[in-house]
Amino acid sequence: MPETNYPYGHGDDQNRPGGGLPAHESGSNGHGEAPFSPTPSGGAFGSSVPGTTSGPSFDSAAPPTSPTSASSAAPSPWGVSAPSGPAAPSGAQGAQGAQGAQGAQGSHGTQTLSARQAGTALRKVGIGNPLPTFAVGVLAYIVALGAALLVIISAVLVALTADTGDLTGGGTVPTDDSASPSGDGGWRAIVGLVGLPFQLVSLASFGSYDAELNLGFFGSATMSWRGLPLLITVAMVATAFLAARLIQRRWGTGRWGSNGVLGALLWSGISGLAVAIVAVIATRVTAFAIEDDTLGLSLSMHSAGVDMFFGTWALIALPLFLGHVAGLAKPAWWSLVADLAAAPRLAFVHALTFAVPVWILMAAGISIRMVVEGDGQSVLSLFLSLPIWGLTGLAMLPGLGMLAVPLHLNARGGVEDFGVERGNDFLWFFDLPWYLWIPLVLITLFMPVVVALLWNRDREIETGNILALVVSWVALPLAYFGCSAVLLALVWTTMQAEMGMVGELGISVGLAPWTPVVAFFIGLLVEVLARFGAPFVDRFVPGMLVNWFRRSARTRRADGTPSTRRPSHGQAPTGQPSHGQAPQGQAPGAPFFPGV
Repeated sequence: MPETNYPYGHGDDQNRPGGGLPAHESGSNGHGEAPFSPTPSGGAFGSSVPGTTSGPSFDSAAPPTSPTSASSAAPSPWGVSAPSGPAAPSGAQGAQGAQGAQGAQGSHGTQTLSARQAGTALRKVGIGNPLPTFAVGVLAYIVALGAALLVIISAVLVALTADTGDLTGGGTVPTDDSASPSGDGGWRAIVGLVGLPFQLVSLASFGSYDAELNLGFFGSATMSWRGLPLLITVAMVATAFLAARLIQRRWGTGRWGSNGVLGALLWSGISGLAVAIVAVIATRVTAFAIEDDTLGLSLSMHSAGVDMFFGTWALIALPLFLGHVAGLAKPAWWSLVADLAAAPRLAFVHALTFAVPVWILMAAGISIRMVVEGDGQSVLSLFLSLPIWGLTGLAMLPGLGMLAVPLHLNARGGVEDFGVERGNDFLWFFDLPWYLWIPLVLITLFMPVVVALLWNRDREIETGNILALVVSWVALPLAYFGCSAVLLALVWTTMQAEMGMVGELGISVGLAPWTPVVAFFIGLLVEVLARFGAPFVDRFVPGMLVNWFRRSARTRRADGTPSTRRPSHGQAPTGQPSHGQAPQGQAPGAPFFPGV
């Protein structure tokens, strides 16, 4: 190429600006120019210091320069054209090596970016960090084991204080090698005793405690017990719900959260499944078993089965999911269906405010009667056994409080041999002593008025929306129906046995099967009282008695969560933060449906 094409002479001259650049067959811009590389001198024309060589820069692409305008261009580094001669091998190899390193670095960056994009995409649909949910599932099962230990301690104390004289009944326990710790049967018995908490947690998860006894020449016997120790069940469910709601409210949008409805459903289901698998394995491994080959006796007791697997899964996963949903920031349309979430809470409050005072009156009345009759020792045993039967008895009282629901007692088979009368009976509230059923009826008639005041205070109904109107009418009846169906399953207790010499027998205790139907109409009655009766007396009720029920709804309105309810007097609220914006000094909650 002629030398006149170079404003400062030959391209290899070290005295021109940009001289000494290695030649390139093709530059980054496709015209063979070397890309711009800033030099330490920083002159007006980018002239380099003599004796130094500036390498090509791959961080920025050089602008293209047409050959016709190269001679008239200002003397600048990108106005210099590389010589047409062959490039030096060392320079080409260095450029190719640098380009290869740049390509590898770009590929690695692309992979990292893709992972970040995947995480961002998952968070947009509400799938965040699963570790807090997994930890809460494990915590709920551990708390259930602790409650099982409390039940065992209660049973031991009752046995020690019972007026029986001899705890062993005067019998002797075989002490041969099979029952000693050094024998195989002895170790299995010890493992079974250690595993009792696992068996009780399994029983509290809708499992059945099955026992198989082989008496050799005398035949065999099987027994099955199905009944929930409600203290264990309530401890597990309450821990899962409250802890999940806590982590969702405090860390819902941070590094440890970012879970929406989809993430809560996914991780809660997986957490419940993992806990259920571990529970089945632990329950089966710690089964109580004794074998005595000399007497031909064997005893096996455990509660592992398909029923407890699905029960544990449900009792862990469902409270976890509901806790996450309760802690999410509610969407703008939430006020239309808010009654569906508040109605089960009102049904629970109704049952609790009725059952607790009735339970206290009944416990006091029965205890006084026992003391008067000289059976004070049984009173002590009765109160020491509260962890075993207390919550179950408390849960049965709301059924009796409906006045149209009795307790169903069914004894069949050869129960006479055990001192139980055979029959299929119903225990109504008026079958109780007069000093028990009179307070029960009075409290039953008073409670619907109280809960109607709770339901009415600070309630919002969008009168112009058909969905809100329908929900406002059906929320309470459906909630009472559903909660009573759950109560019916929790308090039902059955015992079945089959013995060679006695035959088959069974005993079952629970609420009448029509309990949900009666509860449906009680919920409808509360709704009618809240609409047409409570507004007339609401102004006379102190706020401290009723304001606590809809506290979260008032907090959302104070934080500026928009409501579909029309403001009174046709004025729109002003000065409130937009939806999803947290008040000053607080972290925003996770959205209910991220990305929507």
